[in-house]
Amino acid sequence: MNTGKGTLADSSVVPREFTKWTEEMDEKLLNAIIDEARLGNRVDGSWTTQAYNNMVLHLHESGFTTVTKTM
Repeated sequence: MNTGKGTLADSSVVPREFTKWTEEMDEKLLNAIIDEARLGNRVDGSWTTQAYNNMVLHLHESGFTTVTKTM
């Protein structure tokens, strides 16, 4: 069992920034999801990479620049 003794902190870890999700953000994201579905950017039940990129771009254009897509 690892008790954490003798381990070094990972200096490459960046603290996460949290954003409070709002109803306006929900609305903008839902609209982006609908647009992507209409464009056919969902294959076999999964969103394409381009769909995710477009959704994030839509949120950024709506003023929600802190929203990102991470892998």
